[in-house]
Amino acid sequence: MGFNQLARPYRWLERAVFGGRLQRARCAHMQTFLAAESILLLGEGDGRFLEALLAAGCRAQIVCVDASPKMLDLAAQRAAGRGEEKAERAIRVRFLNGDVSDLRLPGGFRPDVVGAHFFLDCFREQELLDTAANIARWSAPGATVVITDFTVPDGGWVWRFRGHLLIFWMLFFFRIFAGISARRLPDIHNLLINRGWNCREKAIFDHGLICSWILEPPHKRS
Repeated sequence: MGFNQLARPYRWLERAVFGGRLQRARCAHMQTFLAAESILLLGEGDGRFLEALLAAGCRAQIVCVDASPKMLDLAAQRAAGRGEEKAERAIRVRFLNGDVSDLRLPGGFRPDVVGAHFFLDCFREQELLDTAANIARWSAPGATVVITDFTVPDGGWVWRFRGHLLIFWMLFFFRIFAGISARRLPDIHNLLINRGWNCREKAIFDHGLICSWILEPPHKRS
């Protein structure tokens, strides 16, 4: 089970439903990543954000994590580059196959930016909170966390109905074909805010169906 069987068609499934909107949301806070010295990408999937990050000139040390080996293989292929660039990227980008519940990062690696794009919606609320606690523990003092994910639109009834319908079918699909544990969409933003996280900035897409937040873990703020 897991995302292995969806690795190759995933890009086309996403494009069929959302066009390029999810990728635009992933890249909404690109400058935050470009200013980093070390980056942790959680649930990176097939590497389209990583590819865009490297193409934008990122020079940070990057650790890219996913539970699916096939997704990681695709991410590594996208990130590879050519010639001298390939060798240089191999030094700076490391790929880890593992579950965030028992993840062990390379010794001494403490990211100053953590990215989680369309990842936390896979979990039930307590699992999400446990993962958030791990993120705070792993990250460097003053770290920034960029989370991009789905939300229920708070606009008119048409957008709310559309949002509920899309979210229901997405969760159903990924429960069946990838074995995710979430039975309903967690309220990521409010769950973290209620645990003391601070939201510095928010970008909204697709009439509120998609949001990207810049957050600070509670014990990292000055």
